[in-house]
Amino acid sequence: MNFHVMKFRWFNLGFSTILLVGLLVLTFQKFGGFAMSIDFAGGIKLELKKGEGLTAESLRSFFEKEKISATVQLVDKASGDRMKIEIGGKTQQDLTARAEAARKELDEAKYPVNAIDYTKYLIQTKLLPPKAAKIEFSAAEQVGPTIGKYLQTNALYLVGIALLLITIYVAFRFRFNFALGALMASVHDLIITVGVIGVFQIPLSVPVVAALLTILGYSINDTIVIFDRIRENIHGQEELGIEHVVDKSIMQSLTRTINTTGTTLISIIPIYLFGDESLKDLAQVLIFGILIGTYSSNFVAAPIVVIWDNLMKRRTA
Repeated sequence: MNFHVMKFRWFNLGFSTILLVGLLVLTFQKFGGFAMSIDFAGGIKLELKKGEGLTAESLRSFFEKEKISATVQLVDKASGDRMKIEIGGKTQQDLTARAEAARKELDEAKYPVNAIDYTKYLIQTKLLPPKAAKIEFSAAEQVGPTIGKYLQTNALYLVGIALLLITIYVAFRFRFNFALGALMASVHDLIITVGVIGVFQIPLSVPVVAALLTILGYSINDTIVIFDRIRENIHGQEELGIEHVVDKSIMQSLTRTINTTGTTLISIIPIYLFGDESLKDLAQVLIFGILIGTYSSNFVAAPIVVIWDNLMKRRTA
């Protein structure tokens, strides 16, 4: 099967650019930016066991009734026994103010005056029956804004270092135009995946950053397979032109690309469908990222190699 991918190289690059810009514009215009998890924005985390009258659904309804912006997830979906509550930094400040206003009630009930204990107090006294046993929270922690900023900075450093190492590796193993193609494809994957995260309002968190780094590794692996094939085919076939060689290399790698992408998705989709709710964001980002990375290896990295090679030939001529 012969398909002249390089004939559509400008269309492919134009489509990627429009998609990239569109996702970012939609993220900021419709949603006002990215959703941030407790890891990056600060806030409080609580973990407790499911009990009589105490379920994820009842907690969500309770927080909605109390006008508290909180995320409730099942930590162990198989047993449905443990639940996690996350409350952002802005809501935490509001709860602290409400706790100060209710200081007398909290003192009488022997609860400290802070956002975490006020949340526990509300669940115990307003959600559960009066004679219900006291809830035991298996975890209760606060993430301050300083830690959130520190994690954000480290996440950016990690992504930057990954892109730099990818570029250096490809430049040493191949040529400059290959390194440029790999770098542009990696940046393309990163920005479009982040745009998808913004449009779907998937909270940015440490696991999501780990997913982004995984996507970069997956994408560059697929790109290098195609680059290896191009390097093998180009020797002795220079007279055919770089476009023909790249088209031939993509077609030769197509079966491997489809098989690799398919088997990877088969292992990730069940995590998204049947895994714990805490893993859904990670799996969702990986699914999008792997599809985008597969596309970019063939329709972004390879075209940039051709465009740069043609540009250098014109300059030499």
